[in-house]
Amino acid sequence: MQDEVIFTEDNGVGVITLNRPDRLNALTYSMVQKINKNLDSWEINDEINSIIIEGAGDRSFCAGGDVVKLRKEVLADGGPPTNLSKSFFYDEYTLNYKISNYKKPFISLINGFTMGGGVGVSMHGSHVVASEKTMFAMPETAIGLFPDVGGGWLLGQLDKGIGAWLSLVGARIKAHDLLKLKLITHYVSSEKVEILKNSIISSSPNSNQKVNNIIDQFSSKPQTEDSVLIDNEELIKKAFSYDTIEQIFDECEKLVENEFLKLQYEELKHKSPTSLKISLKQIRNASHMSLKDELIMEYRMVQRCVEIGDFFEGVRAMLVDKDRKPNWKPNNIQDVDETRINLFFEDLGDLDLILTN
Repeated sequence: MQDEVIFTEDNGVGVITLNRPDRLNALTYSMVQKINKNLDSWEINDEINSIIIEGAGDRSFCAGGDVVKLRKEVLADGGPPTNLSKSFFYDEYTLNYKISNYKKPFISLINGFTMGGGVGVSMHGSHVVASEKTMFAMPETAIGLFPDVGGGWLLGQLDKGIGAWLSLVGARIKAHDLLKLKLITHYVSSEKVEILKNSIISSSPNSNQKVNNIIDQFSSKPQTEDSVLIDNEELIKKAFSYDTIEQIFDECEKLVENEFLKLQYEELKHKSPTSLKISLKQIRNASHMSLKDELIMEYRMVQRCVEIGDFFEGVRAMLVDKDRKPNWKPNNIQDVDETRINLFFEDLGDLDLILTN
């Protein structure tokens, strides 16, 4: 049986390879635990100068957390909730925060699908390198969740309309738009990614500037033909800059003759109504929060999604049975009132996420 995640040390560079290409390198709890442990060890190891994280295969960096496996194991254990449904997200969010504060250069090579949990283990690092194969999305509202792993914080720092669009629709964007939105730091064509990796290893840089100097030798400008924002940015901002889901729906209806916006509206109508409302509140809150505080908020939200939300039903409908007919409760946005929304943001007391620098 192959290792789900491989750790190597080469000339002072610690390399993390997510190694489930048949599952698009989706993260399991065991992988999260092992990455946490190795990063702790490498951070205090004077012989390790920098870290690289990559995905095995040529399709995906990491398509997210393995929520199908998580759901199966939690249900088998009589949940939700269970100790696993609590500890999985606790340790995952701890890992995301650890990466954001890592004391050594942390270089993410996101050469392929980068979604959900994959965003959390890459985009909080010091250097995020995308290629023409990169496809970014936070599609959690389709499975009764919300943009987590600090993704809500990343989207909350963007323009209000763009952030809400990416959060609510789960829209997919590629390298040109990622660079424009400063969600990545560099673009390198896929044919040069392995050469770049080998160059980093041979140079063993111990500072962010030294890493920049190496990446700059291989970086270029991404092509514009894959940009969604070039033609639709102002329209997205017009429709998605409101602070309630009802207002966003109304604006989409007014502009529904536009083919692009019609497609976005159709996507919205299939999402969990609860997820839409808590996701919008999340990223509006995140705009004036630190990543640390936002992750604590996310942990409160995710535990409620497991206990009283649509998460397990969404995973069933979209990823397990694949009937694409989730039984959302409630199934109408008008029935998701403020009382219900606020439940997802209540503190958990002694069970809250604790993050230390």
